[in-house]
Amino acid sequence: MANDFPPMIGKYKIAGVIAKGGMGVVYKAIHPSLKRYVVIKKMTSRGNALNAERFKKEAQILMDMHSPYIVQLFDYFTEAGSRYMVEELVDGLALDKLIKKQTVLPPPVAMLILQDSCQALKHAHSKNIIHRDIKPGNILISRRGEIKLADFGIASDQDDRENNITLSGMSLGTPAYMSPEQFEDSASVDSRADIYSLGIMLYEMVTGSKPYPGEFSMENFKIIKKGRYIHARKIDRKIPKDIEALIHRMIRPNPKKRFQSIDQVLRAVKKYLRHFNVHDIRVHIARAVVFQDKQYPFPFFNPKDKLFRIIRNTVLSAAAVAAVFIFCWKAGFIHKTILKAWYTPVQIQMEVPRSLSADLDLPIKAFFFQNDGKDIPEIKSARREFDVKGSRFFEKWFTVQTTVEVNRLASKNKTYNISPVYLKKGDYRVKVVVGPYVWWKSFSLEDKEVLIESDFLKGITRELNVSTYVYDSVSGKNISDKASVKVFYKNNWKEISEIPAQELKSGTVWKINVTASGYEEENFSLLIDWYQDRLFISSELKPRK
Repeated sequence: MANDFPPMIGKYKIAGVIAKGGMGVVYKAIHPSLKRYVVIKKMTSRGNALNAERFKKEAQILMDMHSPYIVQLFDYFTEAGSRYMVEELVDGLALDKLIKKQTVLPPPVAMLILQDSCQALKHAHSKNIIHRDIKPGNILISRRGEIKLADFGIASDQDDRENNITLSGMSLGTPAYMSPEQFEDSASVDSRADIYSLGIMLYEMVTGSKPYPGEFSMENFKIIKKGRYIHARKIDRKIPKDIEALIHRMIRPNPKKRFQSIDQVLRAVKKYLRHFNVHDIRVHIARAVVFQDKQYPFPFFNPKDKLFRIIRNTVLSAAAVAAVFIFCWKAGFIHKTILKAWYTPVQIQMEVPRSLSADLDLPIKAFFFQNDGKDIPEIKSARREFDVKGSRFFEKWFTVQTTVEVNRLASKNKTYNISPVYLKKGDYRVKVVVGPYVWWKSFSLEDKEVLIESDFLKGITRELNVSTYVYDSVSGKNISDKASVKVFYKNNWKEISEIPAQELKSGTVWKINVTASGYEEENFSLLIDWYQDRLFISSELKPRK
């Protein structure tokens, strides 16, 4: 049997038979020029025009392939009525043999094999070639850890699809790895069918089994079309969640819900592998191939950034816990629950005249002091700024309204409050500062919540002191001595000097009229807020033409 092969085929010296089947024979030979071992595939089934055409088509497809991830074609020829292909010899093991020997592969190993398979398909898909038979038996692994895609025997290219070499409705491929659409019509499938098959292969690598039965039957087809399979982590909880998610998206029955290109899969795989030493993984793959007759003891692959990730996750977790604690502390949840027996909430609510100009309210602050009758020390971390009642985040989301409040835009006053201050039982003083105004109050604290209400500024206005300056807009000359500045007061225009001082107040809108002989008059309105009491009017008048 060892000598049951021709000594020469064409210019190639035959070294032996690798495999023999109904369709042909695979020989190991020596390339005369390269002086290296090659594979010669001989097609023996004569009289089948379709098979002959596919054999030639495979050679044409491989001739256009130039990728380190795809088995290289060296030659194609006919001799004595038989067709031959000469290909690169991958001295190693097919992936299906490796899976059978190991049962399951470590996730980093499986992902590296998947990455190189994706690289092969990326090159093929860029040339509009769909493999249609992705499976472990067509993934070859060399003794150096190189991973190459082989067997483009039923692959389709643009010419195939245009000339209907694969008849519509025909089913081609290996059932256990075929997508639902490939079962229905292999002629119309696109790159997403190869992505599906890769997903099945990844599932098999990490679990040691296929998600669906391999027999071709209507019952199995219905199961595949519904996408009913045992998820990878139910078989082995050690399989990472991101790999399970990757598999799930790759083998979705509906091609529209899968990854739409091999680039998307490749990005996900690289994202996973960036945490590992890829060279180290490849070395161990090569060793596993060399251990052909026995199971190779793969080591546990620690992420190369494991320490960094542990530190990062610890820091992030600590930061998250701290953020939650600070949030709960500021919201008063800690005091309301854990420290409830020792602390009582104090709130201040006060009414302040509404600002006429948006976002120009005076800042209002409260300071709390221990009323010890001597030094009156300020209580640390008890300073508060007032906000419009109901505007604070905690009030919006964590306060249950028991009454309906109506905010009237015409109201002269606005209600402000502070976030609660939590104090122990005792005597205290509070100082509220609103611009130039200061308000002191003493209070005692027992078990009940204290609400301090203040309206010392309610409805308050200030006498307005006005200074006027009028200039020539062209020369810049001061013409105040011959100008007239009037205010619209009680439905009449009056000189500012004629209006009683106690009547000219803040907290309203004043209309101003400026005139001078020989100049165009100027009219404008001024919003004077309740806390403003000094007004300077500087007006430039244009000379009449």
